[in-house]
Amino acid sequence: MINKISIIGAGGVGSSLGAMLLNQLSFNELVFIDIDQDLAAGLCLDLEDCRGAFKFGTKISGSSDFSAIKDSDLVVITAGFARQKGMSRQDLLKMNSGVVRDVAAKVKKNSGSAIIIVVTNPLDLITYLVASEFGFDRRKVIGMGSSLDTNRLFNILYNLTGVAVSSMSGFVYGAHSPDMIVEPQRVSLATKELGSVLDENNLKAVQERVKQRGAEIVGFLKKGSARFGPAAACLKLIEAIAYDKNELLPVSSLLNGEYGLKDVCLGVPCLINRQGIAKIVEVELTKKERLALEKSAKLFKECTI
Repeated sequence: MINKISIIGAGGVGSSLGAMLLNQLSFNELVFIDIDQDLAAGLCLDLEDCRGAFKFGTKISGSSDFSAIKDSDLVVITAGFARQKGMSRQDLLKMNSGVVRDVAAKVKKNSGSAIIIVVTNPLDLITYLVASEFGFDRRKVIGMGSSLDTNRLFNILYNLTGVAVSSMSGFVYGAHSPDMIVEPQRVSLATKELGSVLDENNLKAVQERVKQRGAEIVGFLKKGSARFGPAAACLKLIEAIAYDKNELLPVSSLLNGEYGLKDVCLGVPCLINRQGIAKIVEVELTKKERLALEKSAKLFKECTI
C-alpha cells in the first residue's frame, strides 16, 4: 500500500486530486507543496474539514519547503502555469520548463525513489524533461495525458450513444495534443468496434471533439484550464499503483526502442502497478497508425526544451 503522497502545486488540479484521494484511497499522509505557503496551508485546513464526511484518518500538511516530501511513495507534479487561450505548446513549454526543472531537482533530492506522475503541460515534453534530466528510473515517471484523453473520449461517446462507460474499452495514444491518435479499431462499445457503431461523419466529429476538448474547456474558462478531469485521471493511476493492479492504461512514457522510437515521451498502453510502469505494451500497429505515431515523435523532437 501507499503510505505518503505529495502533490506539488495547490491549484485546481492539485486541490481536486487531494479531495478525491481522501475520499477514495486509504493512506497515511498527504503533503501539499506550493510556492504560496499560505495557499497550501489554507487548502489543507479546508480538506481536513472533509474528515467527518469522508471518514479518513490521513494526516494532511502544506508547505513551501520541499523537505516535507521526504520519503514519499508517490509525487504528483501539477506545478506550473495553466494553458491560456491562443497559447502554443512551445509558449507554454518556455513558461513551465524552468518551474518543473526546479521542482524535479528538489523531488530528486528529497524523494528520489518515489513514483512521479506528471500533470504539468505541455505534458509529454515536461514528462520527458523529468524522466531524462534527473536520473529517475524511467519506469517511475508517468505522464498522465493519454489517460485523460481516453476518459474524454469515453465521455463524448456516452453522450452520443448512451452506452455505459463500463461497457467501453480501449485507449487514445500518441501525443497529448491535437496530434493524438484516436483510432476506431482501438476502441469498443459493448464489444462492438467503434467504427461499426458510428457512421463516418459521427466518427470524424468524435475524433475532432476529443482532440480539441482541452482547448474547448480553456475557451470557456478563459483564464483557467481543466481540473476535475485531470485529477480523476491521476486518481485512477494512483489506485492502480497503490493496489498493485497491473492495470492496462495509456500514459506518457519515455520510450527506449519500443514502437521503434527512442528518446521521446508519448502516450502508449502500459501495465501500471506498484512499480510504476511495469511494462510498456507494444500492440501491433497498422501502417496508418505507425506513420501517425512517427509523426508525433517527429513533432516532439522539433520542440526545444
